[in-house]
Amino acid sequence: MKLLEMLVNSPSAKASPGKGDAPSLAEKGGKALELARGAVAESRFDEAAQILDDALRSSSSSARRGGPDPSLSESALRLAHQNLVEQVATYRASVEDLVGEPKIGAAAKGLLARIDAQSAAARKEVGAGRLDAANRILGDAYKLAVTELSRLRAGHEVVMSLNFASPADEYAYEIKRFESGELMVGMLIGEGKADGDRRALVDGFAAEGRRLRGEAQRLAQSGQHKEAVGLMEKATAQMNRALQAMGVPVF
Repeated sequence: MKLLEMLVNSPSAKASPGKGDAPSLAEKGGKALELARGAVAESRFDEAAQILDDALRSSSSSARRGGPDPSLSESALRLAHQNLVEQVATYRASVEDLVGEPKIGAAAKGLLARIDAQSAAARKEVGAGRLDAANRILGDAYKLAVTELSRLRAGHEVVMSLNFASPADEYAYEIKRFESGELMVGMLIGEGKADGDRRALVDGFAAEGRRLRGEAQRLAQSGQHKEAVGLMEKATAQMNRALQAMGVPVF
């Protein structure tokens, strides 16, 4: 779902018009996302997976038939890569802040070394032209940073103060925060952390988070960024509840 979202929002897809009455790549992808989200909300996961697979195959086929950019999927991979690099860097900085703590400083240093090793491995894959492999490694680095940082901070009060130049900047920050949680939820589901009765609970929280994000996006598009920020905070809270349901101590 995340990959299809990136494909739909990529410049290549937006620049690809439909032929005649046929919808554009962005329109077809958007419709597929809507159908897939509806299926997920009703726990029809096999149907959602089939819808997404068909949409991704259709996008790739359209590109091969002579679309404006035959590397549409690579464009999405690069967008995913940049997002992962930024998120890993953000959490790495938070880990670095703990190095001076007497009780957990040594553990924080060890964690930094592990994150840096995975980041270096990802850069090597990028240099070899293997973006998909690099993104898998960065995804593991992100998961490691989030889970271990949560463990290190357990029992510690954390105070953060952020200042933004405008409501639009704050909205952009909240979008990244939401995407971090969404990425983590997907990883943990893939590892089986939401199996059994827990799956419906996790999916319910995640679906509500995505619904709130959709409302926030509509407000932001009309210039109501301050109101959109409030909804994005609620959306992120839903993702946090999904993570908590899988045992991750986020707040």
